[in-house]
Amino acid sequence: MPALPQISHFLAERHESLWLRLSALHKDICAIAAKKPEAPVGNTERATVEGLISDCRPFLKKPADRLPVAAQNFAGLAVQLGQVLAALEDFENRHAFWDGKANCRCWRVAGAALPVARLRQAVPPFELKTFKGRDMREALAKLMNAKESRVYEAGFAAGRAARLGPPDVDQDPF
Repeated sequence: MPALPQISHFLAERHESLWLRLSALHKDICAIAAKKPEAPVGNTERATVEGLISDCRPFLKKPADRLPVAAQNFAGLAVQLGQVLAALEDFENRHAFWDGKANCRCWRVAGAALPVARLRQAVPPFELKTFKGRDMREALAKLMNAKESRVYEAGFAAGRAARLGPPDVDQDPF
Protein backbone atom coordinates (compact mmCIF):
# COMPACT_ATOMS: atom_id res chain seq x y z
CA MET A 1 0.00 0.00 0.00
CA PRO A 2 1.57 3.34 -1.02
CA ALA A 3 2.15 5.99 1.62
CA LEU A 4 -0.27 8.89 1.65
CA PRO A 5 1.17 12.18 0.38
CA GLN A 6 2.50 14.61 2.95
CA ILE A 7 2.97 18.34 2.60
CA SER A 8 5.10 20.86 4.46
CA HIS A 9 3.81 23.10 7.24
CA PHE A 10 4.56 26.11 5.05
CA LEU A 11 2.45 24.77 2.18
CA ALA A 12 -0.47 24.03 4.54
CA GLU A 13 -0.35 27.56 5.96
CA ARG A 14 -0.04 29.07 2.49
CA HIS A 15 -3.06 27.07 1.33
CA GLU A 16 -5.17 28.30 4.23
CA SER A 17 -4.28 31.96 3.71
CA LEU A 18 -4.93 31.72 -0.05
CA TRP A 19 -8.23 29.93 0.54
CA LEU A 20 -9.41 32.70 2.86
CA ARG A 21 -8.39 35.48 0.46
CA LEU A 22 -9.84 33.72 -2.57
CA SER A 23 -13.14 32.83 -0.90
CA ALA A 24 -13.62 36.43 0.31
CA LEU A 25 -12.91 37.78 -3.17
CA HIS A 26 -15.18 35.16 -4.75
CA LYS A 27 -18.01 36.14 -2.42
CA ASP A 28 -17.63 39.83 -3.32
CA ILE A 29 -17.39 39.14 -7.06
CA CYS A 30 -20.47 36.87 -6.92
CA ALA A 31 -22.45 39.63 -5.19
CA ILE A 32 -21.55 42.08 -7.98
CA ALA A 33 -22.14 39.45 -10.68
CA ALA A 34 -25.64 38.79 -9.34
CA LYS A 35 -26.59 42.44 -9.92
CA LYS A 36 -24.50 43.26 -13.00
CA PRO A 37 -23.29 40.07 -14.71
CA GLU A 38 -22.17 41.77 -17.94
CA ALA A 39 -20.45 44.75 -16.25
CA PRO A 40 -16.81 45.11 -17.28
CA VAL A 41 -14.16 44.24 -14.70
CA GLY A 42 -11.71 47.00 -13.82
CA ASN A 43 -7.96 46.65 -14.26
CA THR A 44 -7.35 46.60 -10.49
CA GLU A 45 -9.74 43.69 -9.95
CA ARG A 46 -8.31 41.79 -12.90
CA ALA A 47 -4.74 42.23 -11.64
CA THR A 48 -5.78 41.07 -8.17
CA VAL A 49 -7.53 37.99 -9.53
CA GLU A 50 -4.66 37.09 -11.85
CA GLY A 51 -2.22 37.43 -8.94
CA LEU A 52 -4.32 35.16 -6.73
CA ILE A 53 -4.71 32.56 -9.47
CA SER A 54 -0.94 32.66 -9.97
CA ASP A 55 -0.38 32.15 -6.23
CA CYS A 56 -2.70 29.11 -6.32
CA ARG A 57 -0.60 27.37 -8.99
CA PRO A 58 1.12 24.88 -6.58
CA PHE A 59 -2.29 23.62 -5.47
CA LEU A 60 -3.65 22.79 -8.93
CA LYS A 61 -3.79 19.09 -9.81
CA LYS A 62 -2.18 19.65 -13.20
CA PRO A 63 -0.46 23.04 -13.28
CA ALA A 64 -0.97 24.71 -16.65
CA ASP A 65 1.92 26.06 -18.68
CA ARG A 66 0.19 29.40 -18.99
CA LEU A 67 -2.20 30.76 -16.42
CA PRO A 68 -5.57 31.99 -17.67
CA VAL A 69 -6.25 35.68 -18.10
CA ALA A 70 -9.00 37.03 -15.86
CA ALA A 71 -12.43 37.27 -17.48
CA GLN A 72 -13.66 40.57 -18.90
CA ASN A 73 -17.03 40.59 -17.08
CA PHE A 74 -18.09 39.82 -13.51
CA ALA A 75 -20.10 36.69 -14.37
CA GLY A 76 -17.06 35.08 -16.02
CA LEU A 77 -14.80 36.20 -13.19
CA ALA A 78 -17.12 34.59 -10.63
CA VAL A 79 -16.93 31.31 -12.58
CA GLN A 80 -13.12 31.48 -12.79
CA LEU A 81 -12.76 32.12 -9.08
CA GLY A 82 -15.17 29.31 -8.30
CA GLN A 83 -13.07 26.89 -10.35
CA VAL A 84 -9.85 27.90 -8.57
CA LEU A 85 -11.61 27.64 -5.21
CA ALA A 86 -12.76 24.13 -6.15
CA ALA A 87 -9.15 23.21 -7.03
CA LEU A 88 -8.01 24.44 -3.60
CA GLU A 89 -10.67 22.35 -1.89
CA ASP A 90 -9.62 19.33 -3.97
CA PHE A 91 -6.04 19.83 -2.78
CA GLU A 92 -7.25 19.99 0.81
CA ASN A 93 -9.29 16.80 0.40
CA ARG A 94 -6.26 14.97 -0.97
CA HIS A 95 -3.86 16.19 1.75
CA ALA A 96 -6.01 16.30 4.89
CA PHE A 97 -7.70 13.65 7.00
CA TRP A 98 -9.96 13.25 10.00
CA ASP A 99 -7.88 12.66 13.14
CA GLY A 100 -9.96 10.70 15.63
CA LYS A 101 -7.59 11.40 18.52
CA ALA A 102 -7.66 15.18 18.07
CA ASN A 103 -11.30 15.03 16.93
CA CYS A 104 -10.68 17.43 14.03
CA ARG A 105 -9.58 17.60 10.39
CA CYS A 106 -5.77 17.74 10.09
CA TRP A 107 -3.17 18.20 7.38
CA ARG A 108 -0.90 15.28 6.49
CA VAL A 109 2.41 16.73 7.58
CA ALA A 110 5.54 15.25 9.10
CA GLY A 111 5.44 15.16 12.87
CA ALA A 112 2.45 15.99 15.04
CA ALA A 113 -0.99 16.48 13.49
CA LEU A 114 -1.65 20.02 12.26
CA PRO A 115 -5.36 20.98 12.46
CA VAL A 116 -6.85 22.83 9.51
CA ALA A 117 -6.96 26.25 11.18
CA ARG A 118 -9.49 27.94 8.91
CA LEU A 119 -12.19 25.48 10.02
CA ARG A 120 -11.86 26.74 13.63
CA GLN A 121 -12.47 23.28 14.96
CA ALA A 122 -13.05 22.63 18.62
CA VAL A 123 -9.90 20.90 19.80
CA PRO A 124 -10.38 19.11 23.14
CA PRO A 125 -8.87 21.10 26.02
CA PHE A 126 -5.63 20.02 27.54
CA GLU A 127 -6.13 18.70 31.06
CA LEU A 128 -3.89 20.29 33.68
CA LYS A 129 -3.05 17.88 36.47
CA THR A 130 -0.91 18.36 39.54
CA PHE A 131 1.75 15.87 40.46
CA LYS A 132 -0.78 14.21 42.77
CA GLY A 133 -3.29 13.78 39.93
CA ARG A 134 -5.75 16.49 40.92
CA ASP A 135 -7.35 18.75 38.35
CA MET A 136 -5.58 22.14 38.40
CA ARG A 137 -8.57 24.02 36.98
CA GLU A 138 -10.80 22.80 39.80
CA ALA A 139 -8.23 23.74 42.46
CA LEU A 140 -7.73 27.17 40.88
CA ALA A 141 -11.51 27.76 40.71
CA LYS A 142 -11.82 26.92 44.44
CA LEU A 143 -9.02 29.35 45.31
CA MET A 144 -10.58 32.12 43.21
CA ASN A 145 -14.02 31.56 44.75
CA ALA A 146 -12.56 31.63 48.28
CA LYS A 147 -10.74 34.91 47.57
CA GLU A 148 -13.85 36.43 46.02
CA SER A 149 -15.84 35.40 49.09
CA ARG A 150 -13.26 36.96 51.46
CA VAL A 151 -13.26 40.21 49.48
CA TYR A 152 -17.08 40.28 49.52
CA GLU A 153 -17.24 39.67 53.29
CA ALA A 154 -14.63 42.37 53.97
CA GLY A 155 -16.54 44.87 51.81
CA PHE A 156 -19.83 43.94 53.46
CA ALA A 157 -18.33 44.43 56.95
CA ALA A 158 -16.87 47.81 55.95
CA GLY A 159 -20.20 48.95 54.50
CA ARG A 160 -22.09 47.84 57.60
CA ALA A 161 -19.65 49.64 59.86
CA ALA A 162 -20.01 52.82 57.80
CA ARG A 163 -23.82 52.63 57.94
CA LEU A 164 -23.96 52.09 61.69
CA GLY A 165 -21.45 54.82 62.41
CA PRO A 166 -18.88 54.89 65.19
CA PRO A 167 -19.65 52.88 68.30
CA ASP A 168 -21.52 54.68 71.08
CA VAL A 169 -19.28 55.90 73.86
CA ASP A 170 -20.91 56.25 77.24
CA GLN A 171 -20.57 59.71 78.62
CA ASP A 172 -18.81 60.16 81.90
CA PRO A 173 -21.29 60.60 84.71
CA PHE A 174 -18.98 63.12 86.43
